[in-house]
Parts: sequence; structure tokens; C-alpha cells
Amino acid sequence: MQSYDFDLFTIGAGSGGVAASRRAAALGARVALCEAGRVGGTCVLRGCVPKKLLVYGSHFRDDLDDAAGFGWRIPDATLDWAALIDAKDREVTRLNGIYLKLLADSGVRLVEGWGRLIDAHTVEVSQDGHATRYTARHILIATGSSPLRPSIPGAELGITSDEALDLRQLPRRAVIVGGGYIGVEFAGILSRAGVQVTQIVRCDTVLRGFDDEIRVACASEMRKRGINMR
Repeated sequence: MQSYDFDLFTIGAGSGGVAASRRAAALGARVALCEAGRVGGTCVLRGCVPKKLLVYGSHFRDDLDDAAGFGWRIPDATLDWAALIDAKDREVTRLNGIYLKLLADSGVRLVEGWGRLIDAHTVEVSQDGHATRYTARHILIATGSSPLRPSIPGAELGITSDEALDLRQLPRRAVIVGGGYIGVEFAGILSRAGVQVTQIVRCDTVLRGFDDEIRVACASEMRKRGINMR
């Protein structure tokens, strides 16, 4: 019987890769997982968690507006955007640490670097100009996906949601191309933070595929908040 370095080698430390690796290790498998960046995947690092923190932070603008109707006067309230980004980064770092501990406690070996399939049982992991090959009885590809820039002139001048989460300084104006839930959320975040937002959608309104009443109500509220929808 052929001998391998590991029973399972996972490429990608997102939700799927981490969960599968931990479960396999708990069942007695020798498991390694490679990742070129931080551990946790889209939800923890570039999606749900950091985005919702910015949603919660920017939503205080609405709370302050509502407070006036209840007699509160807070004339000098301002948003320190850089401080909000710092707080978001600290939480993401904390969660990354939790994921690292979960993997270590499960007995999963973390291999840092970019994984590349050599054959059905071999992965080459490269980092800082060095490459190491590992063999495994089974290889799991859990690499997820990356933002795709549209093939239109000037697309290289824009940013994706990944970069938007790390903006250290707010722009005065922003154009958001797309009316899906990610674009809608960022339109809300930026507009509540004081940015003049224009959102470009290719169908009748935002959130194609969602319930029609929700779509209409959402678009109406966005316009009330000053978002210019085209």
C-alpha cells in the first residue's frame, strides 16, 4: 500500500475547508490545510462579519436622525471612519485567532502558502519563493472565489468589495456598479457615512431575484436617503 504524508490535504481555509478538515481530523485522519492568507474565508474576512460591522456603524446616522423626534439634540455628532475601520480590523483579527486555535486543537496542520495540484495525490505549496510538495490520499479543493472586474474600459480604476472594506479615508463621491445585495449594502454604508452615492443597476430596480415588494421598498428608502439610482 502506498504511503502518503496525509490522509487529507485541503486547499483553502474558508468555511468549507476549515469545517471539512476539522471533521476529518476528529475522525482520526491525518489532515493538512494550506492557505495563503488569513484563516476564516469570505464570511469572516471579506464578507458577512466586516461588512455588517460597517453597516451597524453607519446606521447610527439614522438613529441620530430619529433621536431628534424624541427631543435629543446631538448637533456635533461625527463619524470617525478610520476608527470604525480599526475596530472592524480588530474583530476580524480576533476571529482569525479563534479559527487558528480551532484548527490547532483539532490536530490539523496549517501550511501557509499557495497550493497547486501536481497530480491526483500531490500538492505543491509555494511561499516567499520556496516550494514544498506534500502527498495525500485525498485532496480537497475549497478555494472559493474572487471578485471579478467587468471587461469594460476603466474597470481597472475601480475597486471591489474587498478593497472597499479597507478604505482608510472616505471619498466625497462614489459610484457603485451593480444592484445586488452587496452593492446595496455598500450604498447604504457609504451614504450614511456622508458619501454622495450613485448606484448603477441594469434592470428595473435593485435586488433582482428578491421578493418584488422588498425590492420596491428598498429602492424607495434608498432614494429617500439621497442615493442616486440610475
